[in-house]
Amino acid sequence: MLGSKRGEGVDHDDAVRAVVEILGDGGLLAVTPERFAAAVGLPPRRVQVDPDALTAEAFRRLSVAELAEVRRKVLANPSPAEQLRALLVWLATPPQDSDAVRLEAWALSRRNPALRAAVRENEEAWHSLVAAVIRRGARTGEFLQADADEVAAQVISLIDGINAYQLIGYRSDFDRMRLLTRVLHAELGLAWGPQLADALAPEPPA
Repeated sequence: MLGSKRGEGVDHDDAVRAVVEILGDGGLLAVTPERFAAAVGLPPRRVQVDPDALTAEAFRRLSVAELAEVRRKVLANPSPAEQLRALLVWLATPPQDSDAVRLEAWALSRRNPALRAAVRENEEAWHSLVAAVIRRGARTGEFLQADADEVAAQVISLIDGINAYQLIGYRSDFDRMRLLTRVLHAELGLAWGPQLADALAPEPPA
């Protein structure tokens, strides 16, 4: 069941997939009853769903898939230092639509408890990934000894902020990344090599 109502003639998984597709195309604000009805091939008057629960589940599926992809890429690197560099470069320069959906979810979750729970789960999952990499680095001696949960919370909150900056074009990628490099150097002793400049280098003019 999707909350207390169910779409007439709409399978649960089909309904969630339809919202996931709408989210991917236009973000959370594009999920309207009319667009959902069109996606599942029914007249709007015949579609009865709990939109809050449906949106929350669609966001959860998207965020879980995104995190699984990032985790595979990060853990493909051999050392915790390289894993953290790869993770933070991705987090600091993600696809813009990913950031937009996340920020929309935060805003809309004020009035959608189901979505708020999904957003919190997403934040906790990112926190767990960052903290796990920090703990591995501390064990191997690549990082300074630190409270992994506290540093992870600091890093995630900073990333959330600089990604919001990125959406509105406030400061450059290098400016935003300097904030991260200072925190990681101070807390973990992590220095950045030339791959950071390569990752954030502006594209050459056409």
